[in-house]
Amino acid sequence: MKLLKEEVVYRGKFMDFVVREYEINGKVKVRQMVRHPGAVAIVPVLPDGRVIYERQYRFAVGDYIYELPAGTLERGEEPLRAAQRELVEETGYRANRWRKLAEFYLAPGYSTEYMHLYVAEELEFVGESRDEDEDITLVPMSLEQMESALKENLFKDAKTLVGTLMYLREVRGC
Repeated sequence: MKLLKEEVVYRGKFMDFVVREYEINGKVKVRQMVRHPGAVAIVPVLPDGRVIYERQYRFAVGDYIYELPAGTLERGEEPLRAAQRELVEETGYRANRWRKLAEFYLAPGYSTEYMHLYVAEELEFVGESRDEDEDITLVPMSLEQMESALKENLFKDAKTLVGTLMYLREVRGC
């Protein structure tokens, strides 16, 4: 496979839309893709063991969904620094202990978005500083509530499913 041409057809605030031409087996193919700086998601664990989720309105789906706190990397930003920033901005908590849980692509068929998933522990409340367009309600859940939410198909996005399942596997030992 050989890349013949690449054109940025739209440059957005957080991502670019790109058209690429490839030569594959002697034929020219055109592919559209999203170039994304990457993102972070956080499993924030309160001192009592509950995990903080967010009920947030998402314009793309036109509904409220339950998610782990998350956000987009600013260009050139280190993933851990972005996770620390997003946790304070969205929840008002700062974590004194961080560890990487996983890394994965969200939609490799059309996007370069790469997710860095962290567990944040030893939380202390320092005050929220949300963006004015974010409609977020914090929803702490126990391990049992997380398992029920999975069974009831409450979580509708990939990062939350991956983060919840991996964290439960880790703490439940299964």
